[in-house]
Amino acid sequence: MKNSHPLFAGIALLSLLTINTVSAFETINNGEEVITVPSTAEEQLLWEEAFQAEQLRAEKARALQKERQAQYRANPKPVVYQPRQQQAQHIPEAGELFDAASSGNIQLIGQLLAQGIDINTANAEGETALHMAAARGHYRAVIYLVQNGAYVNAKTIKNWIPLHHATRFNRPNIVNYLLKHNSSAYQRTSDGLSSIDMAKNLNDKRLLSILGAR
Repeated sequence: MKNSHPLFAGIALLSLLTINTVSAFETINNGEEVITVPSTAEEQLLWEEAFQAEQLRAEKARALQKERQAQYRANPKPVVYQPRQQQAQHIPEAGELFDAASSGNIQLIGQLLAQGIDINTANAEGETALHMAAARGHYRAVIYLVQNGAYVNAKTIKNWIPLHHATRFNRPNIVNYLLKHNSSAYQRTSDGLSSIDMAKNLNDKRLLSILGAR
């Protein structure tokens, strides 16, 4: 049975930002978090201690990502992922971050961020985790990445930003979210296409409306 107590809901949310998940959490098929209610005062105390530990780790992870986002904005050239044998000491799990974003695995993304992975790391094409989540329509993953410091206007080597990916693959909810977080519908790719141009090519009135096309 689900428990709606805010303490337990808070623990379930904060567990996404840590390497180790509290053992009382169980994940069911629909992806929701379910939890067992502590039955004794001793169990309640253990839960409260776990909650405080989760808060501390989450705060450290958010502070780290805010610092990296500020550094990225000051110097928006992304760190390009290299094979492990060449750059293992810098971004040893970059490939896992890309896989997690592509599959919408928020829990794994949180674990990798807690380990110190740069959320704005890019692959050889200049795509970041946010590009990948946006292209594949993983709305919750997009929100999670942005909230944890992903740069919404990161450019690939062909000047594609995540909004271009979301528009090209017809992800209206993600398009709307990115626009609300300062992404530009007029940013152009190296081929001269804006997100509005892409929506016109798709002949999608909903996308055009979201993008503010006239």
